[in-house]
Amino acid sequence: MRILSLAVAAALSASSAQAATLTSITSWNGSTGYVEGRPVVVGSTVYGVMGYPSSATGSVYALTPPTSGTTWTKTTITSFSGGSAGGYPVGGLVADSSGNLYGAAFGGGSSSTICKNTGFGGCGLIYKLTKPTSGSTWTKTTLYSFTGGTDGIGPQGNLIVSSTGVLYGVTEWGGCTPTLTYGYGCGTVFKLTPPAAGSTWTYARLYSFKGGTADGAYPAGPLALDSAGNLYGATVFGGTVKCTTLSGTPDGGCGTVFKLSLSGTSYTESVLHFFTDLTDGSVPSGGVVLDSSGNLYGTTLQGGTDTGLCLNFGYSGCGQVFELVKPASGTTWTKQTIVNFKGTDGAAPSALLRDTAGGLYGVNAYNTSADTGCGLSYYCGSAFKLTYASGVWTETMLYSFTGASSIADPEFGMAFNSSGMLYGVTEYNVTSTLFSLGGTGFVRRHR
Repeated sequence: MRILSLAVAAALSASSAQAATLTSITSWNGSTGYVEGRPVVVGSTVYGVMGYPSSATGSVYALTPPTSGTTWTKTTITSFSGGSAGGYPVGGLVADSSGNLYGAAFGGGSSSTICKNTGFGGCGLIYKLTKPTSGSTWTKTTLYSFTGGTDGIGPQGNLIVSSTGVLYGVTEWGGCTPTLTYGYGCGTVFKLTPPAAGSTWTYARLYSFKGGTADGAYPAGPLALDSAGNLYGATVFGGTVKCTTLSGTPDGGCGTVFKLSLSGTSYTESVLHFFTDLTDGSVPSGGVVLDSSGNLYGTTLQGGTDTGLCLNFGYSGCGQVFELVKPASGTTWTKQTIVNFKGTDGAAPSALLRDTAGGLYGVNAYNTSADTGCGLSYYCGSAFKLTYASGVWTETMLYSFTGASSIADPEFGMAFNSSGMLYGVTEYNVTSTLFSLGGTGFVRRHR
Protein backbone atom coordinates (compact mmCIF):
# COMPACT_ATOMS: atom_id res chain seq x y z
CA MET A 1 0.00 0.00 0.00
CA ARG A 2 1.48 3.33 -1.00
CA ILE A 3 0.60 6.46 0.99
CA LEU A 4 2.38 9.62 -0.12
CA SER A 5 3.14 12.27 2.45
CA LEU A 6 2.60 15.85 1.33
CA ALA A 7 6.36 16.29 1.17
CA VAL A 8 6.77 13.26 -1.07
CA ALA A 9 3.84 14.22 -3.24
CA ALA A 10 5.35 17.64 -3.70
CA ALA A 11 8.61 16.07 -4.78
CA LEU A 12 7.34 15.31 -8.27
CA SER A 13 10.03 16.13 -10.76
CA ALA A 14 9.52 16.95 -14.39
CA SER A 15 11.44 16.44 -17.58
CA SER A 16 10.49 18.70 -20.46
CA ALA A 17 12.67 17.00 -23.04
CA GLN A 18 10.62 15.20 -25.67
CA ALA A 19 11.16 11.47 -25.27
CA ALA A 20 9.17 10.18 -28.22
CA THR A 21 8.96 10.49 -31.98
CA LEU A 22 5.57 11.36 -33.47
CA THR A 23 4.35 9.89 -36.75
CA SER A 24 1.17 11.09 -38.43
CA ILE A 25 -0.61 8.00 -39.77
CA THR A 26 -3.72 9.48 -41.38
CA SER A 27 -6.06 12.46 -41.14
CA TRP A 28 -9.73 13.21 -41.71
CA ASN A 29 -11.40 16.55 -42.30
CA GLY A 30 -14.71 17.61 -40.83
CA SER A 31 -16.64 16.70 -43.97
CA THR A 32 -15.97 13.02 -43.23
CA GLY A 33 -16.66 13.26 -39.49
CA TYR A 34 -14.65 13.57 -36.31
CA VAL A 35 -12.88 10.94 -34.26
CA GLU A 36 -15.02 10.30 -31.16
CA GLY A 37 -12.91 8.07 -28.91
CA ARG A 38 -9.46 6.68 -28.31
CA PRO A 39 -8.26 3.94 -30.64
CA VAL A 40 -7.90 0.24 -29.87
CA VAL A 41 -5.18 -1.94 -31.35
CA VAL A 42 -5.72 -5.61 -32.26
CA GLY A 43 -2.60 -7.24 -33.64
CA SER A 44 -1.17 -4.56 -35.89
CA THR A 45 -4.51 -3.00 -36.90
CA VAL A 46 -5.82 0.18 -35.29
CA TYR A 47 -9.60 0.60 -34.94
CA GLY A 48 -11.73 3.55 -33.89
CA VAL A 49 -14.99 5.41 -34.37
CA MET A 50 -16.00 8.51 -36.30
CA GLY A 51 -19.06 10.57 -35.44
CA TYR A 52 -21.19 13.17 -37.15
CA PRO A 53 -22.98 15.01 -34.30
CA SER A 54 -25.09 17.22 -36.57
CA SER A 55 -26.67 14.24 -38.32
CA ALA A 56 -26.26 11.62 -35.54
CA THR A 57 -24.52 9.22 -37.91
CA GLY A 58 -21.01 7.77 -37.98
CA SER A 59 -18.70 4.87 -38.81
CA VAL A 60 -16.02 2.50 -37.55
CA TYR A 61 -12.62 2.63 -39.22
CA ALA A 62 -9.70 0.20 -39.50
CA LEU A 63 -6.12 1.23 -40.27
CA THR A 64 -3.71 -1.48 -41.38
CA PRO A 65 0.04 -0.81 -41.50
CA PRO A 66 1.85 -1.17 -44.83
CA THR A 67 3.91 -4.23 -45.70
CA SER A 68 6.24 -1.79 -47.44
CA GLY A 69 6.42 1.98 -47.62
CA THR A 70 4.69 4.32 -45.18
CA THR A 71 1.05 4.50 -46.31
CA TRP A 72 -1.49 2.79 -44.07
CA THR A 73 -4.65 1.29 -45.55
CA LYS A 74 -7.82 2.96 -44.26
CA THR A 75 -11.08 1.00 -44.36
CA THR A 76 -14.61 1.68 -43.13
CA ILE A 77 -15.83 -1.59 -41.63
CA THR A 78 -19.34 -0.43 -40.72
CA SER A 79 -21.50 2.69 -40.83
CA PHE A 80 -24.32 4.12 -38.73
CA SER A 81 -27.21 5.82 -40.48
CA GLY A 82 -29.38 6.55 -37.45
CA GLY A 83 -32.76 5.05 -36.70
CA SER A 84 -32.98 1.50 -35.37
CA ALA A 85 -29.42 0.76 -36.60
CA GLY A 86 -27.97 3.31 -34.19
CA GLY A 87 -26.29 6.66 -34.70
CA TYR A 88 -23.37 8.77 -33.50
CA PRO A 89 -20.91 6.17 -32.16
CA VAL A 90 -18.78 7.54 -29.29
CA GLY A 91 -16.21 6.47 -26.74
CA GLY A 92 -14.04 4.20 -28.83
CA LEU A 93 -14.11 0.42 -28.96
CA VAL A 94 -13.08 -2.58 -26.87
CA ALA A 95 -11.87 -5.92 -28.26
CA ASP A 96 -12.35 -9.43 -26.86
CA SER A 97 -9.78 -12.23 -26.96
CA SER A 98 -11.03 -13.31 -30.41
CA GLY A 99 -10.60 -9.87 -31.95
CA ASN A 100 -14.30 -9.01 -32.08
CA LEU A 101 -15.12 -5.37 -31.36
CA TYR A 102 -17.77 -3.81 -29.12
CA GLY A 103 -18.92 -0.22 -28.90
CA ALA A 104 -21.75 2.18 -28.18
CA ALA A 105 -23.89 4.41 -30.33
CA PHE A 106 -25.02 7.43 -28.31
CA GLY A 107 -28.12 7.88 -30.46
CA GLY A 108 -30.43 5.92 -32.68
CA GLY A 109 -32.04 2.69 -31.53
CA SER A 110 -35.27 3.10 -29.61
CA SER A 111 -37.11 6.31 -30.49
CA SER A 112 -39.15 6.95 -27.35
CA THR A 113 -40.43 10.49 -26.90
CA ILE A 114 -37.79 11.55 -24.38
CA CYS A 115 -35.01 10.23 -26.60
CA LYS A 116 -36.28 12.04 -29.66
CA ASN A 117 -35.95 15.26 -27.67
CA THR A 118 -32.23 14.70 -27.07
CA GLY A 119 -31.48 15.51 -30.69
CA PHE A 120 -29.68 12.21 -31.36
CA GLY A 121 -32.66 10.36 -32.84
CA GLY A 122 -32.97 7.72 -30.15
CA CYS A 123 -31.80 6.35 -26.81
CA GLY A 124 -28.64 4.64 -28.09
CA LEU A 125 -27.49 1.04 -28.29
CA ILE A 126 -24.59 -1.36 -27.74
CA TYR A 127 -23.27 -3.21 -30.78
CA LYS A 128 -20.85 -6.01 -31.65
CA LEU A 129 -18.68 -6.25 -34.74
CA THR A 130 -17.81 -9.88 -35.40
CA LYS A 131 -14.42 -10.36 -37.01
CA PRO A 132 -14.66 -12.14 -40.37
CA THR A 133 -13.25 -15.66 -40.51
CA SER A 134 -12.60 -15.11 -44.20
CA GLY A 135 -12.86 -12.12 -46.47
CA SER A 136 -13.18 -8.59 -45.15
CA THR A 137 -16.87 -8.16 -44.21
CA TRP A 138 -17.56 -7.59 -40.53
CA THR A 139 -20.99 -8.45 -39.11
CA LYS A 140 -22.67 -5.78 -36.97
CA THR A 141 -25.15 -6.98 -34.34
CA THR A 142 -27.19 -4.89 -31.91
CA LEU A 143 -26.74 -6.42 -28.45
CA TYR A 144 -29.07 -4.03 -26.62
CA SER A 145 -31.15 -1.00 -27.53
CA PHE A 146 -31.90 1.39 -24.65
CA THR A 147 -35.52 2.38 -24.14
CA GLY A 148 -35.18 5.74 -22.40
CA GLY A 149 -36.61 4.61 -19.09
CA THR A 150 -34.77 3.35 -16.05
CA ASP A 151 -32.34 1.40 -18.24
CA GLY A 152 -30.59 4.55 -19.44
CA ILE A 153 -30.12 6.97 -22.32
CA GLY A 154 -26.97 7.72 -24.26
CA PRO A 155 -24.35 5.02 -23.65
CA GLN A 156 -20.93 6.64 -23.50
CA GLY A 157 -18.84 3.91 -25.02
CA ASN A 158 -15.59 3.20 -23.20
CA LEU A 159 -16.93 -0.28 -22.52
CA ILE A 160 -14.84 -2.83 -20.67
CA VAL A 161 -14.98 -6.60 -21.26
CA SER A 162 -14.30 -9.23 -18.61
CA SER A 163 -12.37 -12.47 -19.12
CA THR A 164 -15.74 -14.24 -19.50
CA GLY A 165 -16.96 -11.83 -22.19
CA VAL A 166 -19.31 -9.77 -20.00
CA LEU A 167 -19.55 -6.10 -21.04
CA TYR A 168 -19.79 -3.25 -18.53
CA GLY A 169 -20.54 0.37 -19.34
CA VAL A 170 -22.35 3.58 -18.43
CA THR A 171 -25.06 5.79 -19.86
CA GLU A 172 -24.81 9.54 -19.44
CA TRP A 173 -28.55 9.98 -18.92
CA GLY A 174 -31.59 7.94 -17.91
CA GLY A 175 -32.04 6.03 -14.69
CA CYS A 176 -33.41 8.62 -12.25
CA THR A 177 -36.64 10.50 -12.89
CA PRO A 178 -35.95 13.54 -15.10
CA THR A 179 -36.03 16.87 -13.26
CA LEU A 180 -35.35 20.49 -14.13
CA THR A 181 -31.73 19.87 -13.11
CA TYR A 182 -31.34 16.51 -14.84
CA GLY A 183 -33.57 16.83 -17.86
CA TYR A 184 -32.87 13.36 -19.23
CA GLY A 185 -31.89 11.62 -15.99
CA CYS A 186 -28.71 11.17 -13.95
CA GLY A 187 -27.06 8.18 -15.64
CA THR A 188 -26.65 4.45 -15.04
CA VAL A 189 -24.13 1.61 -14.85
CA PHE A 190 -25.06 -1.56 -16.73
CA LYS A 191 -23.76 -4.94 -17.82
CA LEU A 192 -24.49 -7.18 -20.78
CA THR A 193 -23.98 -10.92 -20.38
CA PRO A 194 -23.35 -13.06 -23.47
CA PRO A 195 -25.77 -15.94 -24.08
CA ALA A 196 -24.87 -19.49 -23.10
CA ALA A 197 -26.81 -20.49 -26.22
CA GLY A 198 -28.56 -18.56 -28.95
CA SER A 199 -27.94 -14.92 -29.71
CA THR A 200 -29.75 -12.87 -27.04
CA TRP A 201 -27.56 -10.98 -24.59
CA THR A 202 -28.93 -10.26 -21.11
CA TYR A 203 -29.07 -6.63 -19.99
CA ALA A 204 -28.93 -5.70 -16.29
CA ARG A 205 -28.92 -2.23 -14.78
CA LEU A 206 -26.44 -2.33 -11.91
CA TYR A 207 -26.99 1.17 -10.54
CA SER A 208 -29.01 4.30 -11.23
CA PHE A 209 -27.50 7.56 -10.00
CA LYS A 210 -29.61 9.92 -7.92
CA GLY A 211 -27.75 13.12 -8.72
CA GLY A 212 -26.69 16.10 -6.67
CA THR A 213 -25.10 15.57 -3.27
CA ALA A 214 -26.26 11.97 -3.03
CA ASP A 215 -23.86 10.20 -5.37
CA GLY A 216 -23.05 12.32 -8.41
CA ALA A 217 -24.45 12.43 -11.92
CA TYR A 218 -23.44 11.79 -15.53
CA PRO A 219 -20.92 8.94 -15.33
CA ALA A 220 -18.26 9.04 -18.05
CA GLY A 221 -15.00 7.45 -19.00
CA PRO A 222 -14.14 3.76 -18.67
CA LEU A 223 -15.00 1.71 -15.60
CA ALA A 224 -12.47 -0.49 -13.79
CA LEU A 225 -13.20 -4.08 -12.71
CA ASP A 226 -11.30 -5.89 -9.93
CA SER A 227 -10.83 -9.63 -9.41
CA ALA A 228 -13.74 -9.77 -6.94
CA GLY A 229 -16.18 -8.35 -9.50
CA ASN A 230 -16.38 -4.86 -7.94
CA LEU A 231 -16.66 -1.91 -10.32
CA TYR A 232 -15.15 1.57 -10.04
CA GLY A 233 -15.86 4.71 -11.99
CA ALA A 234 -16.34 8.47 -11.96
CA THR A 235 -19.21 10.91 -12.41
CA VAL A 236 -18.48 14.20 -14.13
CA PHE A 237 -20.81 16.28 -11.96
CA GLY A 238 -22.66 16.10 -8.67
CA GLY A 239 -21.23 15.70 -5.22
CA THR A 240 -21.24 17.54 -1.92
CA VAL A 241 -19.50 20.76 -2.95
CA LYS A 242 -20.74 23.42 -5.33
CA CYS A 243 -17.97 24.30 -7.77
CA THR A 244 -18.67 28.00 -8.00
CA THR A 245 -15.76 28.50 -10.40
CA LEU A 246 -17.37 26.23 -12.99
CA SER A 247 -19.99 27.33 -15.47
CA GLY A 248 -22.48 25.40 -17.52
CA THR A 249 -22.80 22.40 -15.19
CA PRO A 250 -26.29 21.08 -14.46
CA ASP A 251 -25.90 20.99 -10.68
CA GLY A 252 -22.68 22.91 -10.01
CA GLY A 253 -21.09 19.80 -8.50
CA CYS A 254 -17.41 18.92 -8.88
CA GLY A 255 -17.76 15.19 -9.57
CA THR A 256 -17.14 11.93 -7.71
CA VAL A 257 -15.33 8.60 -7.80
CA PHE A 258 -17.59 5.68 -6.90
CA LYS A 259 -17.45 1.95 -6.19
CA LEU A 260 -20.08 -0.69 -6.88
CA SER A 261 -19.43 -3.55 -4.44
CA LEU A 262 -20.63 -6.97 -5.57
CA SER A 263 -22.32 -9.25 -3.04
CA GLY A 264 -23.91 -12.31 -4.56
CA THR A 265 -25.64 -10.90 -7.61
CA SER A 266 -26.38 -7.39 -6.31
CA TYR A 267 -24.29 -4.23 -6.11
CA THR A 268 -24.02 -1.58 -3.41
CA GLU A 269 -22.84 1.88 -4.40
CA SER A 270 -20.50 4.01 -2.28
CA VAL A 271 -18.71 7.27 -3.03
CA LEU A 272 -14.94 7.02 -2.53
CA HIS A 273 -14.24 10.71 -3.11
CA PHE A 274 -16.17 13.94 -3.60
CA PHE A 275 -14.10 16.46 -5.55
CA THR A 276 -14.06 20.02 -4.20
CA ASP A 277 -12.40 21.92 -7.09
CA LEU A 278 -9.28 24.10 -6.99
CA THR A 279 -6.40 22.17 -5.36
CA ASP A 280 -8.56 19.02 -5.13
CA GLY A 281 -9.54 19.04 -8.80
CA SER A 282 -12.92 18.88 -10.50
CA VAL A 283 -14.70 17.19 -13.42
CA PRO A 284 -13.13 13.68 -13.47
CA SER A 285 -14.16 12.99 -17.05
CA GLY A 286 -11.55 10.34 -17.91
CA GLY A 287 -12.79 7.45 -15.77
CA VAL A 288 -10.36 5.43 -13.64
CA VAL A 289 -7.73 2.70 -13.96
CA LEU A 290 -6.81 0.11 -11.32
CA ASP A 291 -3.42 -1.23 -10.23
CA SER A 292 -2.59 -4.70 -8.87
CA SER A 293 -2.90 -3.47 -5.25
CA GLY A 294 -6.40 -2.12 -5.81
CA ASN A 295 -5.46 1.58 -5.93
CA LEU A 296 -7.23 3.82 -8.44
CA TYR A 297 -5.84 6.48 -10.77
CA GLY A 298 -7.60 9.13 -12.80
CA THR A 299 -7.59 12.70 -14.05
CA THR A 300 -9.59 15.83 -13.47
CA LEU A 301 -10.25 18.07 -16.42
CA GLN A 302 -10.15 21.18 -14.24
CA GLY A 303 -8.94 22.34 -10.86
CA GLY A 304 -5.48 21.68 -9.52
CA THR A 305 -3.00 24.50 -9.07
CA ASP A 306 -4.08 27.44 -11.19
CA THR A 307 -1.19 29.28 -12.84
CA GLY A 308 -3.44 31.83 -14.49
CA LEU A 309 -2.82 30.32 -17.91
CA CYS A 310 -5.80 27.99 -17.75
CA LEU A 311 -8.20 30.78 -16.94
CA ASN A 312 -7.80 31.70 -20.60
CA PHE A 313 -10.20 28.94 -21.57
CA GLY A 314 -12.53 29.31 -18.59
CA TYR A 315 -11.25 26.49 -16.39
CA SER A 316 -10.67 26.74 -12.64
CA GLY A 317 -7.23 25.17 -13.06
CA CYS A 318 -5.15 23.17 -15.51
CA GLY A 319 -6.26 19.76 -14.24
CA GLN A 320 -4.45 17.02 -12.37
CA VAL A 321 -3.66 13.32 -12.12
CA PHE A 322 -4.76 11.74 -8.84
CA GLU A 323 -4.48 8.48 -6.95
CA LEU A 324 -7.06 7.01 -4.57
CA VAL A 325 -5.26 4.66 -2.19
CA LYS A 326 -7.21 1.60 -1.08
CA PRO A 327 -7.51 1.41 2.72
CA ALA A 328 -5.71 -1.39 4.54
CA SER A 329 -8.75 -1.47 6.85
CA GLY A 330 -12.00 0.41 7.03
CA THR A 331 -13.67 2.19 4.15
CA THR A 332 -11.87 5.53 3.84
CA TRP A 333 -9.84 5.90 0.67
CA THR A 334 -7.02 8.47 0.65
CA LYS A 335 -6.77 10.86 -2.27
CA GLN A 336 -3.28 11.91 -3.34
CA THR A 337 -2.43 14.38 -6.07
CA ILE A 338 0.28 12.98 -8.33
CA VAL A 339 0.67 16.06 -10.52
CA ASN A 340 -1.00 19.44 -10.91
CA PHE A 341 -0.52 20.55 -14.49
CA LYS A 342 0.77 24.07 -14.96
CA GLY A 343 -0.23 24.86 -18.53
CA THR A 344 3.32 24.84 -19.84
CA ASP A 345 3.42 21.07 -19.40
CA GLY A 346 -0.22 20.65 -20.36
CA ALA A 347 -3.79 21.22 -19.30
CA ALA A 348 -7.13 19.40 -19.50
CA PRO A 349 -5.98 15.73 -19.27
CA SER A 350 -8.18 12.85 -20.41
CA ALA A 351 -8.23 9.09 -19.75
CA LEU A 352 -5.09 7.38 -18.43
CA LEU A 353 -3.31 4.25 -19.65
CA ARG A 354 -1.23 2.09 -17.30
CA ASP A 355 1.69 -0.18 -18.22
CA THR A 356 2.95 -3.35 -16.51
CA ALA A 357 5.55 -1.42 -14.50
CA GLY A 358 2.99 1.00 -13.06
CA GLY A 359 3.74 3.90 -15.39
CA LEU A 360 0.82 6.16 -16.32
CA TYR A 361 0.35 7.69 -19.77
CA GLY A 362 -2.00 10.37 -20.97
CA VAL A 363 -2.60 13.40 -23.14
CA ASN A 364 -3.46 17.00 -22.38
CA ALA A 365 -5.73 18.79 -24.83
CA TYR A 366 -3.89 22.08 -24.25
CA ASN A 367 -0.45 23.39 -23.36
CA THR A 368 1.51 26.60 -23.76
CA SER A 369 5.04 25.38 -24.41
CA ALA A 370 4.79 24.94 -28.18
CA ASP A 371 1.81 26.94 -29.36
CA THR A 372 3.14 28.91 -32.32
CA GLY A 373 1.20 26.84 -34.82
CA CYS A 374 -2.08 26.86 -32.94
CA GLY A 375 -3.01 30.51 -32.91
CA LEU A 376 -4.12 30.56 -29.28
CA SER A 377 -1.91 30.68 -26.21
CA TYR A 378 -3.45 27.60 -24.61
CA TYR A 379 -3.74 25.21 -27.55
CA CYS A 380 -1.56 22.46 -29.08
CA GLY A 381 -1.46 19.91 -26.24
CA SER A 382 0.99 17.32 -24.93
CA ALA A 383 1.52 13.62 -24.27
CA PHE A 384 3.04 12.65 -20.93
CA LYS A 385 4.26 9.76 -18.81
CA LEU A 386 4.31 9.53 -14.99
CA THR A 387 6.80 7.14 -13.37
CA TYR A 388 6.96 6.24 -9.65
CA ALA A 389 10.24 5.32 -7.96
CA SER A 390 11.63 5.80 -4.42
CA GLY A 391 8.69 7.91 -3.26
CA VAL A 392 8.78 10.31 -6.21
CA TRP A 393 6.60 10.61 -9.28
CA THR A 394 8.52 11.86 -12.31
CA GLU A 395 6.64 13.61 -15.10
CA THR A 396 8.11 13.19 -18.58
CA MET A 397 6.87 15.12 -21.57
CA LEU A 398 6.71 12.49 -24.29
CA TYR A 399 5.67 14.96 -26.94
CA SER A 400 4.65 18.61 -27.11
CA PHE A 401 2.38 19.26 -30.08
CA THR A 402 3.09 22.28 -32.28
CA GLY A 403 0.06 22.50 -34.54
CA ALA A 404 2.10 21.68 -37.63
CA SER A 405 -0.10 20.08 -40.30
CA SER A 406 -3.08 20.75 -37.98
CA ILE A 407 -1.87 18.06 -35.54
CA ALA A 408 -2.88 19.50 -32.18
CA ASP A 409 -5.37 19.16 -29.33
CA PRO A 410 -5.01 15.43 -28.47
CA GLU A 411 -8.08 13.95 -26.78
CA PHE A 412 -9.55 10.71 -25.42
CA GLY A 413 -6.29 9.10 -24.21
CA MET A 414 -3.96 6.63 -25.92
CA ALA A 415 -3.61 2.89 -26.60
CA PHE A 416 -0.66 0.48 -26.77
CA ASN A 417 0.06 -2.10 -29.41
CA SER A 418 1.74 -5.38 -28.43
CA SER A 419 5.27 -4.02 -28.93
CA GLY A 420 4.77 -0.87 -26.88
CA MET A 421 3.97 1.73 -29.54
CA LEU A 422 1.44 4.36 -28.42
CA TYR A 423 -1.46 5.50 -30.61
CA GLY A 424 -3.76 8.47 -30.13
CA VAL A 425 -5.85 11.07 -31.94
CA THR A 426 -5.87 14.84 -32.20
CA GLU A 427 -8.76 17.13 -33.10
CA TYR A 428 -7.71 20.60 -34.20
CA ASN A 429 -10.11 22.91 -36.04
CA VAL A 430 -11.77 20.59 -38.60
CA THR A 431 -8.96 18.03 -38.79
CA SER A 432 -8.76 14.71 -36.90
CA THR A 433 -5.41 12.90 -37.01
CA LEU A 434 -4.36 9.45 -35.86
CA PHE A 435 -0.76 9.50 -34.64
CA SER A 436 1.77 7.10 -33.15
CA LEU A 437 4.48 7.78 -30.55
CA GLY A 438 7.57 5.65 -30.46
CA GLY A 439 11.02 5.82 -28.93
CA THR A 440 13.65 3.94 -26.96
CA GLY A 441 12.83 2.82 -23.45
CA PHE A 442 9.87 5.04 -22.65
CA VAL A 443 7.08 2.46 -22.92
CA ARG A 444 6.46 -1.03 -21.68
CA ARG A 445 3.85 -3.43 -22.88
CA HIS A 446 0.39 -2.70 -21.53
CA ARG A 447 -1.01 -5.17 -19.05
